[in-house]
Amino acid sequence: MSVNLRRRTETSGPAEANVGDRTLEDFQSRIHSDPNDRFDAPPKRYSRTDSPTVTWNEIPPWQQDNEYVLTGYRRIQYSWRGCAVSVFGYLHNETVNIHSHLFGGVIFCWFLATFRQAYLVKYETASWVDTAVFAIFLASAITCLFCSASYHTFGVHSKGVAERCNALDYAGIVILTVGSFFPCIYYEFYCEKNFQMLYLSVMSLAGIVAAYIVLNPEYRKPTHRGARTKVFIALGLCGVVPVTQGLLTHGFSKLCYEMGFAWLIASALLYISGALLYANRIPERFAPGSFDYFFASHQIFHVHVLLAALAHLKCILTAFTYWHGEDPLCTA
Repeated sequence: MSVNLRRRTETSGPAEANVGDRTLEDFQSRIHSDPNDRFDAPPKRYSRTDSPTVTWNEIPPWQQDNEYVLTGYRRIQYSWRGCAVSVFGYLHNETVNIHSHLFGGVIFCWFLATFRQAYLVKYETASWVDTAVFAIFLASAITCLFCSASYHTFGVHSKGVAERCNALDYAGIVILTVGSFFPCIYYEFYCEKNFQMLYLSVMSLAGIVAAYIVLNPEYRKPTHRGARTKVFIALGLCGVVPVTQGLLTHGFSKLCYEMGFAWLIASALLYISGALLYANRIPERFAPGSFDYFFASHQIFHVHVLLAALAHLKCILTAFTYWHGEDPLCTA
């Protein structure tokens, strides 16, 4: 077989001669490679008259995720600059997803830069631990929001870059979920250090397991969207045990007063409802093509995540104010 290949390259024209310069293994790998896997291919040149967006039928299979969104897809860029330009350069079906979490991340950066001066220095009993748990939550929110905005920005660079950014997006969700529990558990069990350590350790371990599952290449496939959603919901539901203990120990009214429990419930409902809408492609599944640019399930999910993070911040601020503003005593 190698002899026949060599003869063909010796007698072929200039166009085929280039193939003969390659190794046989390289040549065979290119023959059998998936054309949709060429994320290192050179960019295709488009004229100024070409639309910056295309339809579902014009994008490669690896980019197809929601069959109910029919238009507004960005062309594959093979360029970091091209991806960055799309953030503000033109309207497409990822514009809302990018902007909601990009500006949301900026808001939480402002909270991180100002929360100590705005809240912690007002109370003499506040310690470095309060600073740490607030910083953990705010940093986890910033990480999640910016990872999400980055994925939706650079997901059209190429297949390889999209896969890596997608993994960062999932990691950001896990980080936010685990980071959200740190201040809640700290203030709920403010006088019970053993329970603090127990629940924080369990949540950290659950986060590691969830990250391992969702970062597995098999689970990154669009066909496993439902499974990923269940993992995220299960991770969030790990907080049911410490919350139940708090309800049994203190009661609902006291938890609302001490911890802003109503805000915690609102945050959980926003996360879960947004995830369920996203997993079931509601509302676009009922009117394909009608929500391509605005109000698609993924966009609603993004807004829910941002609102849930803000509600969670209100919850932990309420708890902080109770323990340091009213300065209650821990009873043995």
